[in-house]
Amino acid sequence: MRISRQSIEELREAVDIVEVASEFTALRRQGARFVGLCPYPDHQEKTPSFSVSPDKGFYYCFGCSRGGDAIKLVEELKSLPFAEAVAHLAERYNIELRFEGATEPSRDRANRRRAIHKALAAAAVYYHKVLLKMPSQETERARRYLAGRGISSSTIEEFRLGFAPSSGGFVRAAARLGLGREVLEAAGLLGRGGRERFAGRITFPISDRRGRIVGFGARVLGEGGPKYLNSPETEVFDKRNLLYGFPQVMEAMRRERSALVVEGYTDVLMLHQAGIKNAVATLGTAITPSHLRLLSGYADEIYMLFDPDAAGEKAVERAVAAASELKLGLKVLRLPEDPADWLRGHAGEEFVRLLPGAEPALHYVFRRKAERARSADTVGRARALEEMKGLVARIEDPVFRHEALRLASEALGVAPHALFAAGAGRAERQPASAGGLRDPYEEAGRDVLATMLARPDLAADLLREGVAVPGLGAPLRLVPEDFATDRQGRLFGLLQRRPGVALDRLVVDEELRPFVDLLASLSEAGERLQPSAASARELWLRLGILSRQRKKRQTDDISRKETLQAEIQLLREAQRSIASREA
Repeated sequence: MRISRQSIEELREAVDIVEVASEFTALRRQGARFVGLCPYPDHQEKTPSFSVSPDKGFYYCFGCSRGGDAIKLVEELKSLPFAEAVAHLAERYNIELRFEGATEPSRDRANRRRAIHKALAAAAVYYHKVLLKMPSQETERARRYLAGRGISSSTIEEFRLGFAPSSGGFVRAAARLGLGREVLEAAGLLGRGGRERFAGRITFPISDRRGRIVGFGARVLGEGGPKYLNSPETEVFDKRNLLYGFPQVMEAMRRERSALVVEGYTDVLMLHQAGIKNAVATLGTAITPSHLRLLSGYADEIYMLFDPDAAGEKAVERAVAAASELKLGLKVLRLPEDPADWLRGHAGEEFVRLLPGAEPALHYVFRRKAERARSADTVGRARALEEMKGLVARIEDPVFRHEALRLASEALGVAPHALFAAGAGRAERQPASAGGLRDPYEEAGRDVLATMLARPDLAADLLREGVAVPGLGAPLRLVPEDFATDRQGRLFGLLQRRPGVALDRLVVDEELRPFVDLLASLSEAGERLQPSAASARELWLRLGILSRQRKKRQTDDISRKETLQAEIQLLREAQRSIASREA
């Protein structure tokens, strides 16, 4: 289902972009605008170039040329898809979203998910209150266990740890909130026979990246049953896409551009207490491509602290190929024991000093395979060779692939051509152009588009009537093909079909959402141009001239060249006529 355009318009009107942007950077008023340092982590600056315009509801960075509305800012800085960014802001500003083509079953599903989130949030509050305040032998035992692990009361409160009494009690509390057993079952809070699933366990709430509680991890006190128990798969809980502690540490990851991935909840808590606030844990699973994609929005380097057993090594091996596609630096750090236990006898500063010694994951995988192969027989060495070929074959990035071939060759002591077949047959991907300075042609197209946004009334007249050019036979009308780049041409085509529509309506148009950063940039440019009717016609003529000059260069037809040159001359005369009248 698509979020209705009306809902997005209501959201944009309700959102205070200065308030939203202030979450990510400190702003100060400068006239009608607010300015601050750019919050994008890859744009490190000392002089503020990030500008927020509350009247337009737009931001723009003059340093890195990024811009857009509050939705775009949340999308990019919280690494959320568009729909989730809208939902995140809607919750914050109490806007009820409506959906296009919503059917009764889809509305029922949305209502059920809201009820599930409510039930999980209520459970977290209940379990947390029990742990902190209920006077009983088992809650005292739970508190002693956490203290014995070195977990402080402030950490317990920040991560909302709790305890579910063996005798239950949450079902009755939930009933008072209007939450029946059906919702509790859908939320994974009840087990077989309707018993409270986490009874007798310390609870660790697990949140999604929007901070909503979606499930729990729970540790049993004493013996009996599995030591740790996670929520079952539900409509909102999928452990392959979730990381424990993520909402609490994502800003630290963004600042440091690195993340630690550990295996245990208590590892995350003890690292956090030690001042290492960029650690997350998988939920009893190996790190998945989904985990890495989530982390890639916040970090450039990932440190894995997994046990050096077969399962841990397999997890590293699977992660290598996925990390290469995301251009992530993946490293492996080994400690003699779990981080939580190691930190009981070491300071956080000691841990930080170990990070530069972490081994690149690619090196680690090939080194471990080579070590086993050296002591293996011929069959074992052949198997290692095939495993390395398979690993190399899964690496898409050409730079990573060539490095993998080199390492595998050295580790196994075989000629590179023995492995090269694994990397052959793929077209080398060319890096995307970083761009550079615009040429006059691209600049002309930009000015035309900026004028269309700054003065939609003038643009509507020009789109409808064109620019009168004596001798040309027909008014000059621009078409998408007149622009220097495909992106400019596509945007012009979309604006052409929406004559006179103001910027605040354009940014909520689904077809124009992919251009919201360009719209923000053009809005700033239009404000500087302050176009008049005469200057708008001049810009139209300028682009028409440059477009014909390009066509003239591209054709070998002499008569066509002559026609284009004659048109260029007429357009220039019209341009000079407008300029002389303005003077």
